[in-house]
Amino acid sequence: MDSSSHTQIVLSKINEFHRLTMSDSDIKIKNAILEILHLWPEVLAAIDQATDDELFTLNISRAVLTQVFTIVLSKDFFNKDYLLVREIFFTCFNILINHTYIFTITNSTSQTTFIDSNIRLLMKILTSITSLVKFQYDDFSKINDQQLFIAMRKHIDQDSKHDNLTDGIISLIWNLTDRTILVPLFLNTGYANSVIEWIKNREIKFRDDKLNAPIHILHNLSRHDDGIKELNIYNALQIINNINIEPNKYDDSDDMTIHIAMIRALLTDINQIKIDSTSYSNQILNMIIQLCIDAAKNERYRYNGSHISEPLTVLVKLFYNDEILHNTFCNNETKSSSSSSNIQSLLELLVSLLIKFYPKINFDNDILENYTCVVILNLFWLISNHEQYRQIIRNFEQLMSIIKSVLNDEEIFIDTFMPRTMKSIKQSANDILKNLNS
Repeated sequence: MDSSSHTQIVLSKINEFHRLTMSDSDIKIKNAILEILHLWPEVLAAIDQATDDELFTLNISRAVLTQVFTIVLSKDFFNKDYLLVREIFFTCFNILINHTYIFTITNSTSQTTFIDSNIRLLMKILTSITSLVKFQYDDFSKINDQQLFIAMRKHIDQDSKHDNLTDGIISLIWNLTDRTILVPLFLNTGYANSVIEWIKNREIKFRDDKLNAPIHILHNLSRHDDGIKELNIYNALQIINNINIEPNKYDDSDDMTIHIAMIRALLTDINQIKIDSTSYSNQILNMIIQLCIDAAKNERYRYNGSHISEPLTVLVKLFYNDEILHNTFCNNETKSSSSSSNIQSLLELLVSLLIKFYPKINFDNDILENYTCVVILNLFWLISNHEQYRQIIRNFEQLMSIIKSVLNDEEIFIDTFMPRTMKSIKQSANDILKNLNS
């Protein structure tokens, strides 16, 4: 079989997927996305011997993959089929591994431009489903996996032209680092120092709509204790404090302001926070509380990309400072409450979340929901250290029931990614009761 015939066979296979429609059965749609992704290495290999006309048609074929993926993404089953999501993710990822070289090429040809375009499409697919993947500890443990991430990092390190690959890489890394289980991977592949350099040079490296990306990545890394340790080696706190937010350069300057404040809190030693109230104004506290409220209203407990556990984690650290804790309750003015009802509103929010998440803690693998339970009980422990708030806590009957249940439950709770500054679920529950009974 000559090379042209082989390319024609590949194109013929792609053409079969044109017929897929939204009305097709779920099984047919599932099979279609897996089949076309498993075909894609052949599509990329066909470029080596394709004629100019075939190259043109191969380029157009990306629209078919996009069409099939869009149909899958729109289906209700997709968000619930975790095995399918993982298979799609790692099929795409493995194709990237086989083309790691594209991140190091400096001279473009028609072939490399074709590969580049396909790699960007695959990265876009990966980015769009990362939040749905149930990652495991041994994911990305192979040398080739890590070499791919290193190649991506080095590409951004060396880029100063806002190129398309950089745009795709930064979006993917932003989404992947949001999964705390993966933070050690990015620390081990050198991202801590690089991200700090990207922040310092973000206007050179990134397009306007991605200027905030390295700051969000830094925030994601700082949500893990190992990330805090390594970022502080590179003086990340000073870099963050030197950032000047210009409203005309960011779509949401308030979002940047709150993320910088959260990063500052996460990177600051707990003993420093205890004596420093001036770095966290009432305005910042208001914004953090409002982020919690807005995220609580969302079906996935997210707002502007932040899961509710993120601002709550920051509150835990800030509440080690008694003055900040009191200011949060007494001076906070959000869109959802008046100052006179702030403490009640905040506690009601925390209790409602605990009621939703805690019953599933032994039966659900949702790491974020389980971790949110840890955070909430830590918050109640810190609040219960102050006598003036104890009766309010006692009045929440369902909260008291959960606290007692935690102590009596023989299950061993795995407090995944629990920061060292936090107590375990059982420790928190025990100390809350001690405070309330004192």
